[in-house]
Amino acid sequence: MKRRYSKEFRSSLRLSELPRPKWWGQWIRFFKSFEVLFFKVLEMLDLYRAQKSIIGVPTLATPGFTSLQAVVFNGTQEEVLGFKPRRLLHRILRGIPDLEFFERVKFQVSFSENNLRTIEASSETRGFLHLQMPWQLPENSPRVSWIRLQPMGVETVFGKISLGDYELLSAPVFFLNDKIESVIISDIDDTIKDSSVAKNTTFSSIVNGIFKGHYYQYEAIDGMAEFYQSLARQNSMIIYVTSTPYELAPFLLKFLRDRNFPEGPVFMRWLGYGRFGHKWRTLNRILSQVHDQKCVLIGDSGEQDLQIYRRICETGSYGEKVRKILIRHVPGTPFQKTVHARESFYSEIFELKNQIETVLK
Repeated sequence: MKRRYSKEFRSSLRLSELPRPKWWGQWIRFFKSFEVLFFKVLEMLDLYRAQKSIIGVPTLATPGFTSLQAVVFNGTQEEVLGFKPRRLLHRILRGIPDLEFFERVKFQVSFSENNLRTIEASSETRGFLHLQMPWQLPENSPRVSWIRLQPMGVETVFGKISLGDYELLSAPVFFLNDKIESVIISDIDDTIKDSSVAKNTTFSSIVNGIFKGHYYQYEAIDGMAEFYQSLARQNSMIIYVTSTPYELAPFLLKFLRDRNFPEGPVFMRWLGYGRFGHKWRTLNRILSQVHDQKCVLIGDSGEQDLQIYRRICETGSYGEKVRKILIRHVPGTPFQKTVHARESFYSEIFELKNQIETVLK
């Protein structure tokens, strides 16, 4: 049976839900154009060749829309992860990743053997791309596909200019179709990795990280990767929703890969959005496409996860779709009270397992 999504949701979709660049974006593009021309001349004289990397972020395709995400950096992924910046400013401020502006990227996604869809867009002044396309799923869509990324040059006031070599790191797109029985939407910081947000976001810690460049070191919470892997084997889709900004995508994706967490869509935050607004918008988009699947929300008491989950469950019929809200109590944070039967707290992983197993049964 072919699913339909509301006309209201369809009409609200556009290429990107992020605000368009303001007037200062045109000035950045103007100065960027002359920088590109300068390095293009050096490249033609064989004196310098730029090296960039386009890193795809795992994303989601639903019956109503498909998300596409990528981040563009100056330098290879190895250089980004090793805090080896190429530009002078970023050599001083090592903890600030060096994003590339106005890079044009082509996305190609295979929905089936004879169904290839293509879109092209610019990273603009953000250095990343997050597109929302009204692409519906075919009746027999796969469980996962891969996004093909292709650089199309730098957007300048003189037109598109090809500059340098690119390292391309593709990413999967996961299909929310009838094969998925449950959707687990999980926070990351202090939920699956020990971030100590309250401790590591002090003014002195941030300043120290900006100049020394070793701020982004992550440790997984024991047992969470194995537990999420067991859920993935039960036809569950794990969707990661985090307040970590796109600038730190290489560090976060490396953490998930190295700690053996199951692959799934990862929705990161644009620094222009607050944490609350980012998570609320993302949950709203996902839950609008959840139909027959059981849905569980997992977060922690370190930030505003419980308040965000409560608010989203008060929106439309989303409360009927969410079977359980599970909040990890982070040591040192105040104890919170539940206001609905779907809400539960846990301190140990066995408590989390028992709660989710009850829902999935």
